[in-house]
Amino acid sequence: MGRKTRYGLVILLFGAWFAVGCGDIPTCLDVETSLVKINFVDANGKARAITLTALQAINNPEGFPEYADSTLSRLVVPLNPGDTTTTFILQQAAQTDTIGLSYTVKAILISPECGLDAAFDKLDTTFTTFKKLKILSPTIHEEVTVNIEITL
Repeated sequence: MGRKTRYGLVILLFGAWFAVGCGDIPTCLDVETSLVKINFVDANGKARAITLTALQAINNPEGFPEYADSTLSRLVVPLNPGDTTTTFILQQAAQTDTIGLSYTVKAILISPECGLDAAFDKLDTTFTTFKKLKILSPTIHEEVTVNIEITL
């Protein structure tokens, strides 16, 4: 094999690798990063289920119909990226509870092709009617398994 052929082959292989490994089409993942994960537990830290008749958020007239008439020990709800507070109203048969959350929102550029995404941080409570609520992780990220733990 001649010198020019070897160089040509190397350039061809490198070009093919580059085209496959670093294509010009970006991967815009639709990863939900605004979801707050809330766990309900008993005094011993074991999962405890509640039965919701409805779940609403202030300034969200539709609410969350997927949670109506459901029994669950974990709740995953979105924060409002257009505000720095969100208030959730959890209606049960015998009582109604409220959780007011505050947070920071920062716009981050994924790529020019994919655009902006919102990053949520510094999660805190502004008020709650639950007797015991603990922030376990103030950062909202898909890898975080629990942000808030509520002891019933």
